[in-house]
Amino acid sequence: MASHAERKARGQAAATSVGSPQSPQGLALDRTIARIAGALLPADAPGCVVNAQGRIVHANAGFHEISLALADEILGSNAALDPTDGEPEAIPGEVVVAVEALAAAAERHLSVTIRDRLEHFVLRRVPLLGEDDSILGAAYIFTPTKDRTDGERKLAAATGRLEDISRLVSDWLWETDRNLILTSVSARISEVLGYHPLEIAGRHLRDLPHGPDTLLQGLSTLEGRRPFRDHEVRIPDRQDRLRYFLLSGLPVYCDETGDFLGYRGTASDITELRAREDALRLAKETAELANRTKSEFLASMSHELRTPLNAIIGFSEIMSDEMLGPIGTPQYKGYIDDITDSAKHLLIVINDILDVAKIESGHIALSEEVVDPTGLAGSVMRLVSPRSDEANVTLSLIVAENLPALRADKTKLKQILINLLSNAVKFTPEGGRVELRAELAENGDFLFIVHDTGIGMSEADIRIALTPFGQVDSRLSRRFEGTGLGLPLAQGLTEMHGGSFKIESEPGQGTTISVRLPAERVFKG
Repeated sequence: MASHAERKARGQAAATSVGSPQSPQGLALDRTIARIAGALLPADAPGCVVNAQGRIVHANAGFHEISLALADEILGSNAALDPTDGEPEAIPGEVVVAVEALAAAAERHLSVTIRDRLEHFVLRRVPLLGEDDSILGAAYIFTPTKDRTDGERKLAAATGRLEDISRLVSDWLWETDRNLILTSVSARISEVLGYHPLEIAGRHLRDLPHGPDTLLQGLSTLEGRRPFRDHEVRIPDRQDRLRYFLLSGLPVYCDETGDFLGYRGTASDITELRAREDALRLAKETAELANRTKSEFLASMSHELRTPLNAIIGFSEIMSDEMLGPIGTPQYKGYIDDITDSAKHLLIVINDILDVAKIESGHIALSEEVVDPTGLAGSVMRLVSPRSDEANVTLSLIVAENLPALRADKTKLKQILINLLSNAVKFTPEGGRVELRAELAENGDFLFIVHDTGIGMSEADIRIALTPFGQVDSRLSRRFEGTGLGLPLAQGLTEMHGGSFKIESEPGQGTTISVRLPAERVFKG
């Protein structure tokens, strides 16, 4: 243990008065409290008086010595006490708060080492009330006792553990009387709100939050006396800044009479958590707004982009077919054919981009009709066959017998299947197979399944492929030009029908894509 001189030196170097400088009126009130409370302190027992702001306004001679021991045990080298005068010049807030926490119960046993000897005390807290029953301060009395019984030692040890935990946990603890007046709060409240516990004691529980609180107001009624957990409240701190807490409480009843005694509970500070959640929510909303703005812009450009392209395609086809007369130079006809092919390809790319943008912005709608799935599948196969023949890939169709009709958007279903089959052909080496199956699932859903023997994809590749403009790197990936919108577009159009889109694939093992339409879209009978 540090010597008296060392403790005094530390006190002079690090002394910090509890509370802010007081006004003359506050000092006068403190002197009045000290005179009144002085009579409460016995001459043969250490004791002190603390005002409502947590400042020691009076202490007897015995308290100086015990406060030094408390400072060593509670604060170690951070203690700042000067016991040479009639009153401590500077007692750190931690000591006062610790004393308050130790005396939170009506009475508790305390052991303190003084001059290398273990001394035992019973610590009592006596509140000092004003004429309006407000708490002006409190007196702390350390009554010396002899060596304790085993039961008292066990009780002191258990109480000590509880007090240590209450000082270390992130929550602050509170208790009320039967009128829901706060009678005790733990020292942790000084860190989160900037108030000394004595400044909170005496206030009504419902007055803590900023603004009316229905749950806390209801605790005063017989029907409202029930446990509650994680009730969010906003409580202003000393600087009037609102902090967020999760309040939990349990009603307390007398074991013998069953009378309601009040509440006790905890309060968790979630201010920083709420700030992070708000920042994440703002970032998410900003990103969604930017994405929505982009999608709406692209969707609104449909007419402006398609109209000139259609004109280019139309006029170039007229010139290519020499409808208004022969072209003088044969080389020009080759150029015109290139213009036509390029414009058609650009129109396909723009259509895919605009369709994805419309799906994202919600500007696309289904034009539903009765669809024959067998005829639809055959039509798609005829459109994709030239591309599969060019790539030397076998294209086959397997359709179950007596397939029922569907209620769907025929154009968009065709778009889904064309995109899937074109992708399958694109990523299947020469001599491979691509297969389209149409069948009913056991639960009545309708299935279009596209299977290929192509290069396949890993799980990471699948995530990339389902991202707009995402392209999986491969030596075959540029056999045909594309935007990386085929799979995202097919998935979006499937989900617009209330269906699901599933990809099963492994590198080198091919890919199977299932388009599942809900049974509600299948005509029965």
